[in-house]
Amino acid sequence: MPSLVTAPSLTQEQLTNGNGIKPSAKLVSPQLSQKLKLGGVLAQSGSHFKRGKKPNTALWVTKDHNIYLEEVPYPECHPDTCIVHVRATGICGSEIHFWKTGRIGDCCVSHDLILGHESGGEILEVGANVKDFAVGDRVSIEPGVACFECKQCISGRYNLCPDVAFSGTPPTHGTMARYIAHPARFLHKIPTKMSFAQAALVEPLSVGAGAVSRANVKLGQPVLVCGAGPIGLAAALCARAAGAHPVCITDLDENRLAQAREFGFEKTVKVDLNWTRHDFAKEIRNVMGKDCHPEIAFECTGAQSSIVGSIYALVDGGVLLQVGCGKPDVELPMMAMSFREVSIITSFRYKQTWPVMIRMIADNFLGDASKFITHTFKLEDSVKAFETCVTPAERSIKVQIVDEDD
Repeated sequence: MPSLVTAPSLTQEQLTNGNGIKPSAKLVSPQLSQKLKLGGVLAQSGSHFKRGKKPNTALWVTKDHNIYLEEVPYPECHPDTCIVHVRATGICGSEIHFWKTGRIGDCCVSHDLILGHESGGEILEVGANVKDFAVGDRVSIEPGVACFECKQCISGRYNLCPDVAFSGTPPTHGTMARYIAHPARFLHKIPTKMSFAQAALVEPLSVGAGAVSRANVKLGQPVLVCGAGPIGLAAALCARAAGAHPVCITDLDENRLAQAREFGFEKTVKVDLNWTRHDFAKEIRNVMGKDCHPEIAFECTGAQSSIVGSIYALVDGGVLLQVGCGKPDVELPMMAMSFREVSIITSFRYKQTWPVMIRMIADNFLGDASKFITHTFKLEDSVKAFETCVTPAERSIKVQIVDEDD
């Protein structure tokens, strides 16, 4: 579990080390101790409030739809963990859902929560049992900490672990803080040619990779991708890398479609909300060409109209791969699907994607992944970063929060 743990009352000598941890007269308040505990972090009330070289600022969301910054104690390095200075964190659409609606499906924000799960950083401390990392190593952080003891984990589907502690997802605190502790098993070294910003893109690109793996894309298979946001672009890039051709991308926003074309996707469709499901299907099929209707649709918006339109755009016997998050309940045209043998497959996060995606991003196999990033903010401006995500005039695609200075 990602952790920001602080130790109980320590001496001044214990509080000061080579990483700049400083003694403080400030003590952990009962209120902060309780907030951290609810997210899986133990910070004893009345213990010394440890500080690093800089304040350990974190971005929090509340169940009543507010976001705010609050400093938390510098974390303790346990035997199987490393302390990471988080250098870059992307804002995910799921975090906008948690902020604005308080939930995704049955997963609800019930207490103040530190957000963040798309992160890269630099190791500051290494736990006593950790052998494969050293101080100064640059890493991408895999946010889903699975138990590796249950049936799902043992069978290789650790993304479905019922006891997973997933950073920034209720109830677990996330990575949107300056310093975090994270199990070494879920840290992955990145090469020197790879930036921290790119390291933070491994997570959203892994969502695309996981979806493509679930769909079993074949060489030359026509593919539709609904949604040209970060996850839609990730799915499109990974589908193309797996051999899909042609790939058509839809969106409501022409700016996002222009971004898709910059990645080489020439077949794009700007959706009109007045279209019927049949209009949607006709437009897609016209763009993709005769005898080249989509066999797989990656639905990355979560919008019911897009889901239903995708079903009608598919060839008979096609597959809808649902990736996007939307309302808890969605109506589907089951009879139309049954008569045409259209199948639905869902995709949840990813598994065993980090080494592959690090290699592909570092080698520019998917193109310049940095083009995903449209806005960058300092950690202290995290609230402004979130506001940018929900301001249409800003035309954001991937907003990242960075901490570049030591």
